Amino acid sequence: MVERYYLIDTCIWRDFYENRFSKIGRPLGTYASKLFQKILACKDKIYYSDSLVWELKKRYSEEEIKDLLNVLFLTDTLIKIEIKKEEHLEAKRLSHERNIPYVDCLNAIHARNFCATLVSQDPHIIEQLKDIASAIRPENIS
Repeated sequence: MVERYYLIDTCIWRDFYENRFSKIGRPLGTYASKLFQKILACKDKIYYSDSLVWELKKRYSEEEIKDLLNVLFLTDTLIKIEIKKEEHLEAKRLSHERNIPYVDCLNAIHARNFCATLVSQDPHIIEQLKDIASAIRPENIS
C-alpha cells in the first residue's frame, strides 16, 4: 500500500483537540478525529514544521501541545520539515499580496513542495491558495 502524505492546517488540530463545532453545527471535531484515525490506520504520514507549533502556542501550553502530538510521534506518523529561506520569502510575499495569514501561505507552499494533501476548513486556504496547492476538507477525504 502506498503511503499518502498530509499537511494539516492548525484549525484541524484545534478542531480535534477541542472537539469543535462550526457556527452552523457541523461536527468539526468528529471530522478531524476520523481523519487522524484514518491516517493512523493506513500508516500514512503527516508533515509539519515549526509553524504548527508557533500557532498552537498561541492557545495551548507546551504540555498540551505535547499531549496533542504525542501519539503521532510515537507511531512515526509525524515528519518534521524545515522551513527553507526561499519558502519563507515566498510565503511572506503571498501573504502580503493576497492578505492571507503567513502560516497558511507557508502550509500551501510546503504541501506543494512535498506533494502532500493540504487539509483545512478555512475557505481562504481552499479558494485563494488553490493555485499553490489544492486543499481538501477532512470530511471529504476518502
